[in-house]
Amino acid sequence: MFADEYPRFIELSELTPEWQDRRKDRRDAVEQRSRMNERYEALFASNRDIFDGARVLDLASHDGRYSFAALKTGAAHVTGVEVRQTLIDRAQLAFDFYGQEPETYRFVRGDIFEVLAREKFDVDVVLCFGFMYHTYRHTELMYRLRNLAPRHMIVDTMVTRDPERTLKLIREPDVDDIRSAAPDAYSVGRVLVLRPSVSALQLLLRAYGFEIESTYDWKGRLAGRPPVPGVEGYAAGKRVTVRCRSREAAEAAGWESVAPLPIGSGPRPHTGGSEWTATPPPTQLGWRERVNQTLAKVTGYELRRTSRKR
Repeated sequence: MFADEYPRFIELSELTPEWQDRRKDRRDAVEQRSRMNERYEALFASNRDIFDGARVLDLASHDGRYSFAALKTGAAHVTGVEVRQTLIDRAQLAFDFYGQEPETYRFVRGDIFEVLAREKFDVDVVLCFGFMYHTYRHTELMYRLRNLAPRHMIVDTMVTRDPERTLKLIREPDVDDIRSAAPDAYSVGRVLVLRPSVSALQLLLRAYGFEIESTYDWKGRLAGRPPVPGVEGYAAGKRVTVRCRSREAAEAAGWESVAPLPIGSGPRPHTGGSEWTATPPPTQLGWRERVNQTLAKVTGYELRRTSRKR
């Protein structure tokens, strides 16, 4: 398992003084080990085919543990973007400890939006882990990522369980939180962020040229097991992992087409591993549902019944 083979990331985290890591929910070594192992299987092992020889951009790369995971899964080069120098320093210590060749990675310090606006990256795969629910600037983020023209992107994010296309407005509990990689320059006190529903996430990705190829079956992976520390959000359906591809790259390469995931459906099967569950067969739809399905696919809108009362 990944964390068992490379425990230095956890050891360095445990050695970090609490004043440098202000999270109220800071995970202990057992939770970190479990989380690293489970996430490696979901984020990397099941997507091994897209990492082989790839150039990877890791947004909000934290202490570099998942940048390192990308390299160990076959990536040729990884660029991590992280706002906190203390985390970049920890990443460098771990990379040095394991003798990772310096020419295979680079860490850039800075606000994600500022870095994406000023620098040009030549990448095949973008990793967007644990960031999308820590910003309200989703359209700007997707605009920048679209301009990078990656072949694939893996998004791992907290979501709301609202079946509608919604973005839930939330106050960040701590402005100085270690995860606040893109603070709001216009905030007064608290930082406001938006958390997407699954259907809103899908629409956002499609609007900027990305298709969801598959959704990781966390429920299936964790079913029948005792509670797994560190992945409670996945178990409760409050967090999802989706593999996306560029529609433009898919058309240019002649890849087999994929249909949009029906709202509320299960994850699409993925040929790269056994952890993916097939989408259940569709039920018979009435005329209103069929019209709405077509309208939603083409325009993003649906017909709604309204009351005649005024």
